[in-house]
Amino acid sequence: MFDSLKHWFDSLKEESKLFDHRDDEILHSALASVLYHVISADRKVNSREKHEFTSILQQEFELNAEQIGHLYQAAKESTADVHGDLHTINFYLKRNPAVRMTFMRKLLQLIDVHGTQGEELELFFEALHEVFPEVREIGSEPDL
Repeated sequence: MFDSLKHWFDSLKEESKLFDHRDDEILHSALASVLYHVISADRKVNSREKHEFTSILQQEFELNAEQIGHLYQAAKESTADVHGDLHTINFYLKRNPAVRMTFMRKLLQLIDVHGTQGEELELFFEALHEVFPEVREIGSEPDL
């Protein structure tokens, strides 16, 4: 599987019983990691950002407080890079453009919590190009 996933499961102290399926945990871990990368891009996480992180996972992905706490802690302790996590997200979401679009909207929502920072915007565009590679191709097509 992907190298970044190995790190996720190595970083967890024990096997989680919080998710019904291993694939759910893999996907939600990658999502939480990307969200955490966004809120920690400026090297500090404030209460509004943490609240927004929790809200996104709770509302959009229907996770409970225990699952969210588990994912937040794993993301915080992780040294996985965002590229691997985005690749994982794309692997699981590639067949569902509506879900990919929801994910991108949630990233924008999180980025805008306290004003857009350069590092956060870079992460957003990285996510956009990974989740929607066709967008990159549009910009590189020759004019007709």
